[in-house]
Amino acid sequence: MCGGINARPWYADGVQTDSRDVLPGDLFVALKGEHENGHAYLADAFARGAVAALVSESVDGFDQSDTRLVHVPDTLEALRLMATEARRRAPVKVIGVTGSAGKTSTVHALKKALERVDRTHASIKSYNNFVGVPLSLARMTRASRFGVFELGMGAAGEIRRNTALVRPHVAIVTAVGAAHTASFENVGAVADAKAEIFEGLADDGVAVINMDHAYASRLVEVAEALGRKVVTVSVTGKADVQPLRMTEHHNCTCLTADVCGMPITYKIGQPGREWVQNSLLILAAIQAVGGDLGHAALALAALEAEPGRGRTHTIDLPHASATLLDDSYNANPLSMKAALRRLSLAPVHHFGRRIAVLADMQELGEESQSMHNALVTEFRKFGVSRIYAFGPQMTEAAKLAGADVVECSSIEGTVSQLVRDMRDGDALMVKGANSAGLARLVEGLIEAGQQEEPEGVARMAGVAHAL
Repeated sequence: MCGGINARPWYADGVQTDSRDVLPGDLFVALKGEHENGHAYLADAFARGAVAALVSESVDGFDQSDTRLVHVPDTLEALRLMATEARRRAPVKVIGVTGSAGKTSTVHALKKALERVDRTHASIKSYNNFVGVPLSLARMTRASRFGVFELGMGAAGEIRRNTALVRPHVAIVTAVGAAHTASFENVGAVADAKAEIFEGLADDGVAVINMDHAYASRLVEVAEALGRKVVTVSVTGKADVQPLRMTEHHNCTCLTADVCGMPITYKIGQPGREWVQNSLLILAAIQAVGGDLGHAALALAALEAEPGRGRTHTIDLPHASATLLDDSYNANPLSMKAALRRLSLAPVHHFGRRIAVLADMQELGEESQSMHNALVTEFRKFGVSRIYAFGPQMTEAAKLAGADVVECSSIEGTVSQLVRDMRDGDALMVKGANSAGLARLVEGLIEAGQQEEPEGVARMAGVAHAL
């Protein structure tokens, strides 16, 4: 596939680019990055059971003639060639998903819906960049009949390059907002970069576009100019796919939707308006690839949130029981507002409060502080009474909102303080940039809730310190 030179035949069960993920029988691709060189981890990959490795340079401790090595000029390009072949050989209907928020959740839900019909391959985690997309494609088996791939970006042109590999039959844009704006002149430029997904669509491909944001018409114009069929989706306005009736609850939403003229009544197993939007995009895409809307509805009813993306936990302490919403996987203005709205739906009991544990959002450029301050309205609107704030920008926004603010400097100390401060009936939501490490805070709170002894609060200090 990639013109490599190899001394012996071998068979691989999988493809990995991180030696820590290698399982016996995998092919290891040694990529050279800005900060890491995969060639330095060759010994680790073989120790974990790799059958062979793609390399582009000599490696200390390995003879160039080692029969486990496949020599190529460029390992990343070799991975892309493998991805191209995997896409060519499988008779799949492919859906590509991009957007400023909701990409990963939409991909996972699409997989759950489509695999009820036939073999479905999808991106895992957030494998959506210049390495993750070809890696996800290269792993697709020839037995796959549906493929769902997440397409992210850090700069203009990245989606165009990866869409050329994926070649989707359906392209979904979930939303456009202020994410990664440090790399773009303005949000309009972000919209233009997202619209690159339409360029790689099949000639009879379908563009599924959420209309509930300021740049929707811009996306529609690009798709139509490229000759693509457009299906519009809206939660609040007129569109090809829209709710006819809807009832929101704290743990689900029940609705009847019009899907391009077909009424369908279903339940979404997750709360929040953003999941209504995701479900409509999912139904539109499944109809476009010839999937089964009935199976899709069943899958939506059985949805479970991924860790860090809205999963709910109950924290039972000796002195209090509280609801924890784990939305700790990254943040931008769009996803932050969605998480705050979801917190507003969470029930509180007795003297319980709605509490947000928030960290500064990143990669927002010169307008970062003003984007944080724009959350003030949301804090007030959604009834957030107490905010544990990591970082100066979130702290300033919380103070402007007039909330009870706790300035935080360490994960360990905040876990201990949250455990001490928690009241019976509280609802907590955790969200912030990945660099803040709030996933560890969630782990600490869950551990605290698993300690049933009366001395649990005191013991938690030790657990938090160990984190």
